[in-house]
Amino acid sequence: MAHRRRGADRDGTRRHTPCVRHPGQAQGAAHRRAAPAGRRRACPRPAPLNPASEYLITDTRAETLGTALDELHTFNGQFALIHTRYERAWAHAANAPDASHATAAIARGQRQEAAEAFERHVLPHADTLLASARTAVDAMPPARHHAAWHELIDDLAHATGQINRIRSAPADQPTADASAVRHLQLWPYVPAWAERSFIISNLAEQHRPTGPALTSEEQQLWTDLAQAAWRRGDLDIDDVWYSADNELITRAYLVENGEQTVVVLAGELGSEQVRVLGHYDTVNEAVQAAPPAVPAGVLNRNFAPFAPQAPQAEVPVAKLVWQVDEARHSGDVYMALLDAVDDSGFSCGPLPRLAELLDRAAAFADALETKQGQRSAARLSVLARQLGALREEIESATEGLGAGVLPPHRTPRPVFHVPSAPPAPAPAPPTGPAAPPTPGAARRR
Repeated sequence: MAHRRRGADRDGTRRHTPCVRHPGQAQGAAHRRAAPAGRRRACPRPAPLNPASEYLITDTRAETLGTALDELHTFNGQFALIHTRYERAWAHAANAPDASHATAAIARGQRQEAAEAFERHVLPHADTLLASARTAVDAMPPARHHAAWHELIDDLAHATGQINRIRSAPADQPTADASAVRHLQLWPYVPAWAERSFIISNLAEQHRPTGPALTSEEQQLWTDLAQAAWRRGDLDIDDVWYSADNELITRAYLVENGEQTVVVLAGELGSEQVRVLGHYDTVNEAVQAAPPAVPAGVLNRNFAPFAPQAPQAEVPVAKLVWQVDEARHSGDVYMALLDAVDDSGFSCGPLPRLAELLDRAAAFADALETKQGQRSAARLSVLARQLGALREEIESATEGLGAGVLPPHRTPRPVFHVPSAPPAPAPAPPTGPAAPPTPGAARRR
């Protein structure tokens, strides 16, 4: 399935959103940045979603908030890079002769870089971001998850207060030691911002205006076009999110007669309630006019993407394949297969891990609360159970492998390919008198 690059995610990196099509349909025509003939319209100047709202911000405040959001995205990207780089350093330090000293130095470096990035990019704008997030939630129609959002905002406000307190406390030690102690004290709060700031950024972005609504006739026309394109597989999904009204919003390419238009739809695709909110010549126009995204949900409430990963005593698949390739006795293959299906309390093989992955993916698909998600969840659960049966089959086949060794004619290739020495020439026959018979020759005849 094709993928498209999407905007910055919570860690500042680019995320990919799959291009979803109607089940069983082929891909539509190649994309071109032009609307269907006769249906193009000029993109009007965006107007506020709710012009009377007291929460709409002035141009000056919008510029200040835009700067704050840019700095927050910069911090997220830098923190993700710092985390990745130091995770690699942790892995290498585990095998170092002086592992404890190396890991301590790595931890100090990670805390210092993360704290400096936060102080430079986020701390000057933290109050603006938090206040904007609060007013955005207050302006939304009531929903059951608003209390949780307020709790998260308060949580990061507490983290910001602690950071300010730690930074303003007088140092009782020399400068270098005081910095190390301060970074250690700041550490619980800086990762909290990195992991939860997507809540703040998505909520703060609710203040931007959106495009005007279509007329009822134009909306019905484009909704009919979108539903027909969905049925024939020509509605190429680009991104999906929820709006402040708790509606599922989809941005897609509507392909018709070899040409495409960017459309924004509300409602679950394939349902009778879906409707087109707008149609645009470019993705940028659609992004500016569409309802902004509220924070996406998480499958696990203990969401901690930057938490240290515990070392795993698991054998990667590549090593198991190598083990079979290098095997000479059946015992080596036997152990590789057992490692592949191992599900003991000490380690977990690739096959059980794959089954676990399918189970988690099924839970995620079901949590989407859409018809497509429920269908995918059912299929993934069936596949997970099939892997369980496959594991039993592999174990049975492994037991039947028996004891064996490869026959000796299966020799390895030489390393240097040295040419063999030519055979020695046969000795020339004697030319003189016949040699006397050797003793016992007559008896042999």
